[in-house]
Amino acid sequence: MSKLKNIVIVNDFDYIQGGASKVAINTANLLCDKFNVYFFSGATSEEIFLDDKVNLITTNQCESLKNKNKIAGFFNGLYNIKARKKLAQLLMHLNRDETVVHIHGWTKVLSSSVFDVCWKMGFNTVLTMHDYFTACPNGGYYNYQKNEICKLCPLSFKCIICNCDSRNYFFKVYRILRQFLQNKIVKLTKRLDNVISISKFSEDILKDTLNDSTTVYRVYNPIDFDKNRKIADYTKNKYFLYVGRVSKEKGVDIFCKAVSDAKVKGIVVGNGDEYEVLKSKYTNVEFVGWKNSKEVKEYMKKAKALIVPSRWYEGAPLTPLEAMQYGIPCISSECNATIEYIENGKNGLIFHDVNELKEILLNFAKYNLKFSPASLISKFSEEKYISNVIRVYEKVLCKEGVNR
Repeated sequence: MSKLKNIVIVNDFDYIQGGASKVAINTANLLCDKFNVYFFSGATSEEIFLDDKVNLITTNQCESLKNKNKIAGFFNGLYNIKARKKLAQLLMHLNRDETVVHIHGWTKVLSSSVFDVCWKMGFNTVLTMHDYFTACPNGGYYNYQKNEICKLCPLSFKCIICNCDSRNYFFKVYRILRQFLQNKIVKLTKRLDNVISISKFSEDILKDTLNDSTTVYRVYNPIDFDKNRKIADYTKNKYFLYVGRVSKEKGVDIFCKAVSDAKVKGIVVGNGDEYEVLKSKYTNVEFVGWKNSKEVKEYMKKAKALIVPSRWYEGAPLTPLEAMQYGIPCISSECNATIEYIENGKNGLIFHDVNELKEILLNFAKYNLKFSPASLISKFSEEKYISNVIRVYEKVLCKEGVNR
């Protein structure tokens, strides 16, 4: 058996652009003391996020849909030939029996061409399913026009004619074409040998869309625990808190309405498309904009509870865990993976709609919620995460029947 020596992390961005990018970068940084780590990205930044020991290779492109050359952006989004060629150049110099390619994000810059080249060159490849792009054209099982979860079968006739894109139907057609190439030409779901799911919640949604021969490993994303944390007495705190992107699918308007109707104090930390609209409509809610990680933690420590009002199938939000490490309870909608962290009525609360959330806020003082931060650390620490990831790599490297 050959020993694992090289790990190639593949992600659209080599800077923090959402949760997937953060996990991809952390994975590279946590592994670089033990292995030869290469980080292959599509878009790059002057700001350095990767350890000096990580080898960075980038196509130095922008997001396909933000390309000033609309034609080039269109075709790159469907199948990025430059990404394919550059990744092939990297892999040519690596022993495939000593190497694992770990893909995190590919839909915004790199395209499914990165899978295609890995498989054609016979490299062991793992995908972390941070979203639902292996199945759903818009990656979220969400109808942005109706502002609700989509129950249609992906790529069915009803799916194809449905205008669910956040922009317009032209972009939906583009996503359909991309999915067609991904499924019919690259044959992504048919050839995926190894995937990592980040929660039971998202795994249950995606498992029927995968090949029967696909091996699914459950590895929870890590959070950066505050080593100097102190458990706060949330009962003495004064406000309810929302942290994250201010967008429709995140349900920030649900938070604002419930807080307003219950006449309690609410603070929104974050920015996004709905920021100005909601700030103007809900003048009693305090909108503080984007804050860095240290500032966010200070808001958490002083909150009565963190509220996660998502309307869509969030696969594994980490913000609730970051709040719970300080003893701050979490109140979550029932349609996202936060419910995996919550024992309803014990260490948090789950609500069905805005009226139920309002009642919870009005009666919050009666709940006697308890926490065990130690159990979170054992399950979601960086040490636990990297140990599990290495175990997956070793199993994949030993696995027979790799696409070669």
